[in-house]
Amino acid sequence: MTDKTEKLGKASASGVTRRGVLKTGAAATAAGGLGISTFSFFTRTAQAAGKLRVLCWPGYEEKDVVEEFEDTNKVKVEFKIYIGGEQMLQFFAQTPRGTFDAIVADAEYVTKLKAANALEQFSIADFPEMKNYHPDFADFAPVRGDGGKVFGVATRFSFYGISYNKSIMSPEEADDWNSLFLPKFKGKVGIFDWYLPNMGNASLAVSPKIPNPYDIPNAKLAEVGAWLKKLRPQVAMFGSSSQAVVQAMITGDVQVAPVGDLDIDMTMAGYDNYASNIPKQGGVRWQEVACVCAQSGNKDLAREWAKYMTLPKIQSRLVYTKAFKARAPNMKVTDYWDADQKKLLSYVPDPANPSKMLVESLISRSMARSLPIQQPDQAWIDVFNGFKTS
Repeated sequence: MTDKTEKLGKASASGVTRRGVLKTGAAATAAGGLGISTFSFFTRTAQAAGKLRVLCWPGYEEKDVVEEFEDTNKVKVEFKIYIGGEQMLQFFAQTPRGTFDAIVADAEYVTKLKAANALEQFSIADFPEMKNYHPDFADFAPVRGDGGKVFGVATRFSFYGISYNKSIMSPEEADDWNSLFLPKFKGKVGIFDWYLPNMGNASLAVSPKIPNPYDIPNAKLAEVGAWLKKLRPQVAMFGSSSQAVVQAMITGDVQVAPVGDLDIDMTMAGYDNYASNIPKQGGVRWQEVACVCAQSGNKDLAREWAKYMTLPKIQSRLVYTKAFKARAPNMKVTDYWDADQKKLLSYVPDPANPSKMLVESLISRSMARSLPIQQPDQAWIDVFNGFKTS
């Protein structure tokens, strides 16, 4: 890592995390904290005649991540930063086709982009680093195309599990979603206020280890709603950002939260008495995908940028940006990290299965976040709102 990398034990300079900027209402604040306008292109300085335009989450525009691509290809990369999948779709719809050459999308939104004929397929055979990817990211349903082609390649990911105070919740309790109902956690559970991850995890609590917790019939959706309503008396707060939940954990108002990676935020802030786990029933993970725009006039360069984003050296920086910390699908990232970074992001031996890294075990217990399959999005949103107001 460069000398600009944040040191462990200190809070992020921006105080911004990916989970913390998902809410549309927090978008302006988060973008301001990053020094980026979400309504204009952010351009890295480069000595180049050409340019590439990318619509993406925060982090990709940081110098440590993009500079080598610009220098190698003698190109200037312009970034338009979005906060959340719906804002991404809005930005894309509001600009003429061909404005963007590449998009970084959450995997579940690739489906909507494909339906809008917005993405170009390309051959995975041209991406040699895929051999170093964890199998769950080398081949996964949302990006599959025709004849072995894909609509995108994974770039970073992380989990929604249980984050908890180790002095109050035991590892054994953290291994079961139903531990959230324990009497000692009444009024002590913090919830990140977004329906998609919470309902995916609740679906797994109701139907453990099902292949897709978002592909359930109406009867199961009703069970998910009942499980959430049972949880309601335990809930202390609905945080509009993960940072709100972190602050409540620090004060003791919250002792456990089904948010997932708050231990990373807590460790970076200097607290070491927190941990996270994916319960035995399974948990949800998010994953971002680099895609090439179908109407781009610069598809070859866009594919080179997507290929660049699969490199372990680049992913080692991308998942350790000032914007937030995440995890990398290329398992060779550890070649570029020190021991503290490996420990923070779980790229260390799993105590329960030393032949695997802990991150691999967590991947095996997690399922990709998705959009609802059998019902419209609004049906799930209504169930979540019923949980909040019950």
